[in-house]
Amino acid sequence: MGIATPGLSYAAGGGGGESYGSPKETSYWVKKANTAISKEDFKKAYSILGTGVKKEPDNADIHNLLGFSSRKMGLYEESEKHYRKALSLDPDHKGALEYMGELFLTLNRPDEARALLERLGKVCWLGCDEKDELKEAIAKWEQNQN
Repeated sequence: MGIATPGLSYAAGGGGGESYGSPKETSYWVKKANTAISKEDFKKAYSILGTGVKKEPDNADIHNLLGFSSRKMGLYEESEKHYRKALSLDPDHKGALEYMGELFLTLNRPDEARALLERLGKVCWLGCDEKDELKEAIAKWEQNQN
């Protein structure tokens, strides 16, 4: 799973180099957006997903990617709205849990990020990349606070 930081692969709920959506069949809109995201063209991804969400309003992966793209463009309120929608549709969406945690760190809300890490611990009781990535992001955030 790629963490959303410069120089590393981008993902929105899947794994690096594979489908960025959930294990279920990946939506056309998610696939198109992932192409733009892999080129760090978040504005294009956001535009594609804006169309996709009208066609598939209950697709948690689309909302997760909208949150991701919004966050990468600095649209933090928009980002949080979409992560929350993704989690309302799929409370165990690992990508949304990780990325909303990263958003909370950006917004200096570490307690909320830690709460999401705890949720990921329950969802990924055998471990998962999303949990590892958020744990690493929290550790880096804490180190930068000292």
